[in-house]
Amino acid sequence: MVKDIIYDTLKKDGKWSRTSLTMFSAWIISCWLAISDYIFNGFKYEVFVTFVGVAVGVKLSDSIGTRISKK
Repeated sequence: MVKDIIYDTLKKDGKWSRTSLTMFSAWIISCWLAISDYIFNGFKYEVFVTFVGVAVGVKLSDSIGTRISKK
């Protein structure tokens, strides 16, 4: 199941998407750094707000892109 999700998410037209791979690797690195910062320095509100902001921004841009592509 995880393999199918990875192939569906990171490939376009049967080829690996460089944009998707770049965004995926950047997200993994960001999560790793946030987790290691949490382990060594404790909870930081700024990191939490940043991750929430990114998640909301991605959701909004996705919904706007969907509306634009329907027209």
